[in-house]
Amino acid sequence: MEQLSSSKITLIVPKQHVKTVKQALERAGQLDRSSKITPESPNKKEHTSPRNVVVSRNGDDRAEPDRSLAATPADTPVAIQGPSSSSQQTQFPELCSDAIGGRYIYPESFQDDFQLEDQIRTYQSSSHTTTTLCDSSDRVSGSKEQQRMCIPTSILYPQHSDGLERILNAQETSDLKLRVLQDLGLSALSQDVSISHDAPVTTLAPRRTNRNPVHKALEKSLTSFLGLLPSSQALTVEALVSNFPEGYSVYSPMLLLPHNAFSSAPWKSLIATHSVNSDAMISLWQSMAKAVGATHVAINSPIPLSTRTTVASSAEMTNSENILRSPVNLTPLYGDFGSTPTPQTISNPTATDFANALWVTARQNGIWQTWAPLYTMFSRGNVREKARILNLPTLTTGLDTASAAVDLYAGIGYFAFSYRKSSQALEKGIKQVLCWEINPWSVEGLRRGAEMNKWTCRVLKQEDILRLRQRGQPDHSDLDDADFVVLETSNEAADLDYPSLRSPRLPVRHVNLGLLPSSKLSWRVAVAMLDTKRQGWIHVHENVNVKDVESMKNEVEKTFQDLLYTIDGGLERRVCVVHVERVKMYAPGVVHCVFDVCVG
Repeated sequence: MEQLSSSKITLIVPKQHVKTVKQALERAGQLDRSSKITPESPNKKEHTSPRNVVVSRNGDDRAEPDRSLAATPADTPVAIQGPSSSSQQTQFPELCSDAIGGRYIYPESFQDDFQLEDQIRTYQSSSHTTTTLCDSSDRVSGSKEQQRMCIPTSILYPQHSDGLERILNAQETSDLKLRVLQDLGLSALSQDVSISHDAPVTTLAPRRTNRNPVHKALEKSLTSFLGLLPSSQALTVEALVSNFPEGYSVYSPMLLLPHNAFSSAPWKSLIATHSVNSDAMISLWQSMAKAVGATHVAINSPIPLSTRTTVASSAEMTNSENILRSPVNLTPLYGDFGSTPTPQTISNPTATDFANALWVTARQNGIWQTWAPLYTMFSRGNVREKARILNLPTLTTGLDTASAAVDLYAGIGYFAFSYRKSSQALEKGIKQVLCWEINPWSVEGLRRGAEMNKWTCRVLKQEDILRLRQRGQPDHSDLDDADFVVLETSNEAADLDYPSLRSPRLPVRHVNLGLLPSSKLSWRVAVAMLDTKRQGWIHVHENVNVKDVESMKNEVEKTFQDLLYTIDGGLERRVCVVHVERVKMYAPGVVHCVFDVCVG
């Protein structure tokens, strides 16, 4: 039996904005979960009439491994345009990106299995997500046209009082779109998003079979759990399971649930009467963990640029910049995660704190990384930039001697590991990566990760660095042979510390500036660290308004040229931004870019 439902608005969105729009709809409770997100039909791309009918078709609901970047606060990566000249294309190769599928590949080898490794297992974040988002012809051609996706919503299309649809003119359609986007907090995307509407046909069908291990575990546990609840609490297994997101990530041994896991009305009702750490709920988390081979469960949340801290002498809450980039509001649900973060354990952890903490792992591009989730952030969304570093020709060709790379914001080795791996089989290339990092938990993660990858790592603590600065000689005789030398201190004097580490020193040809939202305070240091006799590169990460990328490129180039002139004192070196890599959408209208600055 079929029933016609009222027309609902469909948002037609460029592929790189899908996650941003989808999350906004989820927060507002206006994502239509009865239909799928589908690619825009080719024969509708040129139509703008509000009368266009976009019908979301129910398709095969079988689970597919999801390589989306849904666990991060940043949006999915976008397909990036290569530089205009052929020489630049050779120097900084273009990768073809399947943004939602999480595949980053060379156009000429698009059939290769390039993806996150099995250590990170995720499933589709919603029943809307289609698995066919970038066909082979797109990958081969490296087409610059961004595919658009149709996202179904539960927002009703305007009707007359008698229930008949209104026919809107172009201005009314534009006004409607602006109101919808404003209500969703997406006004910045008004130029990129269009709207349509449909009157979908819904079929009264049997309940959908649960598609992943977490949902199956939920259904089994909730069946016995809800049987013990009073009948007055109108909760059903079907309501709870169908409103639980299908997306999750496993960072062994932790199951990480998405931030919106409990945002629906049924889950809010359940948690309002049953604490997440009650015996019944703990049994629920335990069954979910067991279903995916995990021993711990946590729920994810964004990592903001500021944290709220309590001053010991006052109950007054104040904002301070989160310079350690520590996770905020990551909520453990099951398992022992170690010491609860305090100002002491965050900034001055002991060996016991490290030993007692939960350490989780991920493997990307064949490289292991590890971190303590209560104390350190991890962004899967940077996998594309990590892969690009691995394949930069400037790291592997045209080299006259061994060299060093510098990462002034090293973290747990997000990018530093890629620099080392790119050249580890070469006689000439990057033989050592010098890292500066102020978060002791990140330093420990970098050290452990290096060992997991069979690299040597030497860490210089504050007292070691003070002795180094006073005596001009390192206390460790094996620094020269280490794959990684990590200075647990601010990078403000990195250009002065490096000459004291070794003699003769390796020439620095690559400097990574991975801090967001801006690394401008380190630009001078980066220029000063480059070898003056060889061509070098500085990779500058910045968050930029999508409309300002070109002007930001010009600003970066001019600023670095001015810094170079000040530092060189007359040496004839020149600066050129040879490539801009758009890594991912950071927020509506804001893109995370990497500016490749060539100095030489």
